[in-house]
Amino acid sequence: MSKRFKSYLTQFEMKEKGKATFQSYIDLPGDENGEVPVEEEEVEKDASAFFDNLLEPRKLQGERMIVGADSVLMFAPFSNGKQGISGHLFITNFKISFVTADKSSYPDGDNNQAPQRNKLLNNTDIPLTCVEAIYQVSSGDKRRRLLPGMNITTQTKYLEIHCKDFQIHSFGFKFTIKENAQKITDAIVRFSYPGKENLLFAFEFGHNSHLDEKPPPEFLEQGDWERELERLQCQSFWRVCNVNYGFHISDCLPEYFVIPSSLQNNDINKAAAQFVDNRIPTWSYTYCVNGASLVKMSQLQPESDFKNLEDKMLSAVKESSGNEKDLFVLDLSRHCPSLADVRTSHEKFRAFIMTDSAKDFYSSDSRWYSNLENSQWLQQVSSCLNVSNLVVNQMIRESVTVVLKEEYCCDMSCLVSSLVQLQLDPEYRTQEGFQSLVQREWVVMGHPFQKRLNLIWNANSETEQAPIFLLFLDCVWQLLQQFPSSFAFTETYLTSLWDTVHVGIFDTFLFNNVRHRRQFLQNGRRLTLLSLPSVWDWKFHLSDEQQLLFKNPLYMLRNSYDLDKVVESAKGALRHSGEKLRENCYRLLLGSSPPSTYMFALQDTVLRPEVTASLIKVWTQCYLRWIIPAQIVGGGNPSQYMQQCILAEEVICLRHKLQTLMDEAHGTQQTLGDESRRARGSRPNSGLLFGSTGYQTTSKHLSSVYITSSFPFSPGVSQHTQHSLICGPLSRYLKDTAIDPLDEAQDDD
Repeated sequence: MSKRFKSYLTQFEMKEKGKATFQSYIDLPGDENGEVPVEEEEVEKDASAFFDNLLEPRKLQGERMIVGADSVLMFAPFSNGKQGISGHLFITNFKISFVTADKSSYPDGDNNQAPQRNKLLNNTDIPLTCVEAIYQVSSGDKRRRLLPGMNITTQTKYLEIHCKDFQIHSFGFKFTIKENAQKITDAIVRFSYPGKENLLFAFEFGHNSHLDEKPPPEFLEQGDWERELERLQCQSFWRVCNVNYGFHISDCLPEYFVIPSSLQNNDINKAAAQFVDNRIPTWSYTYCVNGASLVKMSQLQPESDFKNLEDKMLSAVKESSGNEKDLFVLDLSRHCPSLADVRTSHEKFRAFIMTDSAKDFYSSDSRWYSNLENSQWLQQVSSCLNVSNLVVNQMIRESVTVVLKEEYCCDMSCLVSSLVQLQLDPEYRTQEGFQSLVQREWVVMGHPFQKRLNLIWNANSETEQAPIFLLFLDCVWQLLQQFPSSFAFTETYLTSLWDTVHVGIFDTFLFNNVRHRRQFLQNGRRLTLLSLPSVWDWKFHLSDEQQLLFKNPLYMLRNSYDLDKVVESAKGALRHSGEKLRENCYRLLLGSSPPSTYMFALQDTVLRPEVTASLIKVWTQCYLRWIIPAQIVGGGNPSQYMQQCILAEEVICLRHKLQTLMDEAHGTQQTLGDESRRARGSRPNSGLLFGSTGYQTTSKHLSSVYITSSFPFSPGVSQHTQHSLICGPLSRYLKDTAIDPLDEAQDDD
């Protein structure tokens, strides 16, 4: 069998003896086998002319080219190296970028971009900070992991790049000049594992960030903390202190934080050195119903003989609780998984989840549950939720202030504290509130993102690596599954947030603490007049259309519309429709209707999730979105989400029509001015995918994007594939509904 690589710009094939077929995605004219007989010399000439036409990737400010190679093959996932695209592979100081000249080499040309792809990156770009592992496949299919300092002498046949978002990219160098392949391999290894901060792209990147919307509080100023205390009505018992101004007390704590009102700055100065990393007891939250508070602290230094200082601090915390009940001090090291546990579990979980081979996927399918059990990942999730339930019960039922105690007070304490606040306070279940919570509990209070994400590599860095923030997001996702109408955001928001962690240019998730961030921004960067963007500036990296998928229609129905009033209004309109209709056709409808709380099974304000094994699920959108054989065509959570959007839109549409009919019946329209009449006649914009405004901006997606369970992160189903025979585009979801977005859009004009 001879190898045939089909060029996508010409109609020629290059043959090599004894190898399997590799074919690009484009459909080309020819005989039944797709072959065009030409002279080999002409093939090589045309191919050479193409590869000499060097292309370059789109670059951001401060991004510079490191090295590039042509005639590189990027293999299609799950194609066993037999399908893909030929083009140029580049390494910049920001990303690994594959560029091809002919967009028709993709299944749907430009439309093949995943709907939720970051604006900063193309579909074939890989941020260097997203690289988890690099594997070299040499002759004889010998496979080894490449690490910095390794001597790469053997010729690279393939490179497998395993990413932190669970994606695998494979590149082939069969037609690449040997020296270029060597340079590319060396550069990928070197820049994917930077040994110093000044090798991070953030050192070069500058951005003038301008938020169109009000940003969440950063909690870098005293006023942000004071407003939070006022919101929770506990400013009489707790105060914002500036004892750490200039980071005089602790490098890990912010300059402003909250302590008991009875503590003086001198007390803090005396006690701080006795705690690990000088992390004294600091306030996180107060449940304003009964005054029970949540406090975090590190352990005492092992050599400390000043146990009385800890007792004094805890006595002040008890005094701020407003009751005489003893504190509930919870040692998280005894109840939560350790860093090593999380790291090991995550590695095992990734090992069986990540694959680029259909054969491996199907062979491991029968062992799915045993592999999942052995990884212990879901057990870690369940353990964290169980601890948060314990804390919530103490604060709610016993009205007791809880102190979370952890050795360094920067990992599990952040996770448990955040979960508790999500369960207790509906404010944090909105997108703005959730972002404020993450900013306060994780970013400002010093979760070491750079260490836990292993952004700077050294011989011992992997021992400090652990995806604690991913574990937290997984726990939040579990809450979202059990309480689907209690959160204003969706799982797509959570997955998008996890992806931004690995882009490597957002100051939110780039540093270990506030002081580290300030030192880097003031002294470490060349572009000192420009700032790094915040991850909360969503418009910087996602379009308005993409952000529509962040909004939860069930939450909107629950909180934005008085459904009881809608039903009563409908009944009132029917009563005026005539005696005959009232006595006959609509008699049942005029009876008492179930309240909206019954219709939507609304939960209590406090969330108490179940943590049994049967109810803790795998976050498929995050972990399985790149596994093509695991995708459900036309099904999964995305399909449910689309139906929920339609339900919400129909409620809005019918409510608007009812209001219009009532206005006409009462002559209200005649008393209004032209502008007011137009405003009353236009259907309200829901802000959802199928909303009037949303539909206008996403009509291209609605007619071209097909749903799978990986939507919106995978390009999904191509219109050119057999799947188009069994499922339709998004626009088909509107069929046989009360929604007519095109007419509504025209009405709005």
